[in-house]
Amino acid sequence: MNKVLFTFCLIISVPFSSFSQKTSFNTTLLSYVSFGSEDSNDIWGYKDENGIWYAVIGNERNTRVYSLEDPTNPILRHTAPGAQSVWRDIKSYNKHLYVTTDQGTDGLVIIDMTNAPNNISHTYYKPNLTVGTANKNLERCHNLYIDEKGFCYLSGCNISKGGVLIFDLKIDPKAPQYVGAADLNYSHDNFARGDTLYSSEINAGQLGIYDIRDRSNPVFLAGRVTSRSFTHNAWPSTDSKYIFTTDERPNAYVDAYDISDLSNIKLLDKFRPLENEGDGVIPHNTHYFNGYILTSWYTEGLRIVDAHRPDNLIEVAYYDTWNDPTTCHSGFSGCWGAFPFAENNHVYASDINNGLFVVKVDYKRAAYLEGTVKDEIGNPVEGVRILIKSDQVNREFTDAAGVFKTGHAFYGNYTVEAIHPDFKTATATLEFNGGQVTEWNVVLEKPRQQTITFNVKSTDNKVLPAKILITNTSSTVNFDVNESGSGELSLLQNSYTIYVTSWGYVPFVIENYNVESDGNIDIVLTKGYSESFETDNSWEIIASSANMRGIWQRAAPRGTFYLNNVPANPGMDSQDYGTFAFVTENGIPGATCGDVDNGITTLISPNIDLTSYTNPEITFSHWFFTAGGNSPFNDSIKVYITNGETEVLLLNNGNNTQGWETVEKLKLKDKIVLTAEMRVIVEIGDDQSSGHIVEAGFDNFRILDGEVTSSEETILSVLEIIPNPAYDRIQIQHDGKSVNDIMCFNAMGQNIALTSSGNGYYDISMLPKGLYVVKTQNFSGRFVKN
Repeated sequence: MNKVLFTFCLIISVPFSSFSQKTSFNTTLLSYVSFGSEDSNDIWGYKDENGIWYAVIGNERNTRVYSLEDPTNPILRHTAPGAQSVWRDIKSYNKHLYVTTDQGTDGLVIIDMTNAPNNISHTYYKPNLTVGTANKNLERCHNLYIDEKGFCYLSGCNISKGGVLIFDLKIDPKAPQYVGAADLNYSHDNFARGDTLYSSEINAGQLGIYDIRDRSNPVFLAGRVTSRSFTHNAWPSTDSKYIFTTDERPNAYVDAYDISDLSNIKLLDKFRPLENEGDGVIPHNTHYFNGYILTSWYTEGLRIVDAHRPDNLIEVAYYDTWNDPTTCHSGFSGCWGAFPFAENNHVYASDINNGLFVVKVDYKRAAYLEGTVKDEIGNPVEGVRILIKSDQVNREFTDAAGVFKTGHAFYGNYTVEAIHPDFKTATATLEFNGGQVTEWNVVLEKPRQQTITFNVKSTDNKVLPAKILITNTSSTVNFDVNESGSGELSLLQNSYTIYVTSWGYVPFVIENYNVESDGNIDIVLTKGYSESFETDNSWEIIASSANMRGIWQRAAPRGTFYLNNVPANPGMDSQDYGTFAFVTENGIPGATCGDVDNGITTLISPNIDLTSYTNPEITFSHWFFTAGGNSPFNDSIKVYITNGETEVLLLNNGNNTQGWETVEKLKLKDKIVLTAEMRVIVEIGDDQSSGHIVEAGFDNFRILDGEVTSSEETILSVLEIIPNPAYDRIQIQHDGKSVNDIMCFNAMGQNIALTSSGNGYYDISMLPKGLYVVKTQNFSGRFVKN
């Protein structure tokens, strides 16, 4: 058994977690029309007999027709006013546009494009209909589709169950003839081709498929519950073998189904944007075009996915019609609809808040990566992460058969990895080409498992409980050492970063620790309170009201932004070790989505005993932001220290910090009586009625004894450190003899283990550049890492 004694070096490290900003790619904006305060809804395109294309967009109170002789300069040709409504939907047939409205009593709006662009007119069609036992005038419908045979299918109307009503447009386009209904369930949207009707039956949570050879009497053929049981729309592939559906739910997908056998409809794949996965973003409408699916994804904008291989959906283009940094990204804002069927790869998109967009898409084929992962004896390995090291976010895991299918939108040579916590990571460099499948069949090697014993004590030989965080690229392990100061853990042979904390002592890090055999790690911690919040040391969080937002949360900060992309919540960790901090409601983009509202949130440290400290100094970093609202700013972040009887204010900052700011080395004995029952309190709050955006962060906390005597200062150069400055390795000597038991510090109060190879040599290759101080029991020295 190997035994390793680690000494420690305090460092500044700057890893961080950044908010992945959405960036449009493979798309170009040609033109844009704003409608001011009037919201928009769905959109369609139409081509007249002169070859002029039109974008037809529904607004809150109108349907507007724009001609696109010059796609960079849309010209308003006609406005058809109607009931105020959130919902409008448009389709076209035989020189006419048909518009549904789901509020008011417009009925079916029919726009005559026969003499477009100079002479366009409209009428309102409100026939009296009998559907089953119901008899009513047609007043409103949610949606419609018109097939190649000239039949119009209305969904979600005010008659009977709100199923699909079928009309014949061929006899009189201005007075469609009612034919029949598929009225088993409420229909939110529909699509028809040939003699098959696909109804998105949102309340039933299913796609309903009907035989409509006899349109007077549709027959239900099959139903399929979609992945989030809220089927919003559906669009089949050109050959009708596959269909793609959306569920209008937060964090939902576009589903791809094989419908070639209606008795066995199979889910092939699901797609949702990975950049903001888990943020509650909502898909709306998807359309299939030439092997691609184009989806209006509310706050995510227009997402374009290569669906040539429907069992492996890969995003290949994107345009952001909506990027309001102040608004919660999980709601019903942004891109409502997209019409991909115009010429020259032009797409007409509607954005609820921003209006009409004409976008040119550079359709690229995806570059695929597919294969299997097995272990050394040929068994499939499930749950292996397949990672392409690309600028495009990607993620795939093997299934129970060890199979994976993934890809990205870029071509050339890329490094790929197969990652699983129980195996060694497999790596390869592979060539990716558009429209081609690169095959990668992987055999993972399972390393041996070794027993590591952690022994934790203080510099005065007191055994200590500890929290230990052990990480590498494939796994994260949290391990507690109990009051005995000793604990065993089984680890696979691999290289790890080990981070050790014990409240009341300075944490330390062991970088690149190679587990090769059973062994002991003896850890010696120095006295001091220091937190980078990588482990949970039980800071208490209090909210003053049950319904308040923006409560303190320990997390890797994920940025939110206000107007002009001004950061409102930390998008990175402070300049301490690791990635974690305390922030106010970390997560969903949009400065107003999780800011502090309707109360006060308080963060309280565990107990701090300073009775043995001579001159304790407190240091901490904080972030504060406030904006907006309808009253003068009156919010601030406050930091207090209490000794159990008296509470002293250390910081009261109401000014935006524009980043992390550090309060350094406040001498506590000048401010408060030192006791064994001290705590640090961090407080921030906001009255909901003020409308202010309030965000804050707290990190890089430490209380260290700041006493340094003049005699200690004079011996700082007694130890000889060679070379100095140094790059990767140093040797430490005293009076010509090597020194093998050192401690190493800087002002940050953090520790990192250095492995000695004997004869006073220490590996410093992992340290960032900076000044370091090393000490033995009697001597000290300094060196500079370059």
